[in-house]
Amino acid sequence: MAKETYAAKCGANELITPRVYEARLELVDPPRFAYKAGQFITVPVADQTLRSYSICSPPDDPGSLRVAVDIQPGGPGSRFFAALKAGDPIKFQGPYGAFVVRDDALPHLLFIGTGTGIAPLRAMILDLEQKGQGHRKMTLFFGVRYCDDLMYHDEFLALAQKYPDTFTYYPSLSKPEGSDWPGHCGRVTSILPKLLTATEGMTAYLCGSKEMLKDVTEILVGLGMDKKQIKREQFW
Repeated sequence: MAKETYAAKCGANELITPRVYEARLELVDPPRFAYKAGQFITVPVADQTLRSYSICSPPDDPGSLRVAVDIQPGGPGSRFFAALKAGDPIKFQGPYGAFVVRDDALPHLLFIGTGTGIAPLRAMILDLEQKGQGHRKMTLFFGVRYCDDLMYHDEFLALAQKYPDTFTYYPSLSKPEGSDWPGHCGRVTSILPKLLTATEGMTAYLCGSKEMLKDVTEILVGLGMDKKQIKREQFW
């Protein structure tokens, strides 16, 4: 079912990695937009062409939201956001999706994202902190190809430093060659079994490709996680 259409304007649109734009949408009519961290919107990017984008910002400001868009695919959505400038009008519909942290989630939250799949996870994590749950046990695995693809990396490092006993951050690169990367190397699926040995008391939130979701789900189930505690959002 179609949701309400919102008229907005672009407040800013900046590259946060060599391939990802973060666009801030400022509400015009109606002037407020309510959503839950983890949900997404749809944007008409060309005639009769809609694209879906997860909101990467927490829902603390009803007058604006942010989306992170990978322009590497080069399709209509990529071209639309690559050309979007501050002040440009933009329409969207939403919110959509049930990929949210519910009140019945288990105490330890496990977030696993690849590429721009980090967007809804970031919104969830920041929202939890703003709600006073920054000291809740959270573990984040974030996999990308290259070092400069690590969007929001400094932000996650700061959270790990702020909450050293509860927030654990595992970034990993599948193509670290030539970057002097000191951290974990390999796909998330190869890093995860080495660093996660137990899943008791965890609810997991996965966001990325269909293949990643399938493989990570198998790993988590193999470690004893109830499949009902694995929440998934497919990006591509």
